[in-house]
Amino acid sequence: MKIRVEYVAQIRDAAGLSSETLEVAADTAVLDLLRTVATGRGERLRGLLLDADGGLRPSALVFVGDEQFDLDEPRALRDGDTVTVMSPLAGG
Repeated sequence: MKIRVEYVAQIRDAAGLSSETLEVAADTAVLDLLRTVATGRGERLRGLLLDADGGLRPSALVFVGDEQFDLDEPRALRDGDTVTVMSPLAGG
């Protein structure tokens, strides 16, 4: 199935692109997709997204469609989903 991944802010800089479409297995979970992306795009992105144990860093913001991804409620992706990955924005 095809999943669109969008990278925003500091995550976009680390990934080296603003978006990409990936072909993944039908049973792929959000966290599995993030691990694949983080590993494939280099150490800088991996460091921003994943902790030393391969878990999602609490500072990473992930949305599937319009809903924020919650590690306590993992779900499998669906064909055509858009996953947006960003770091917290600061400002004032």
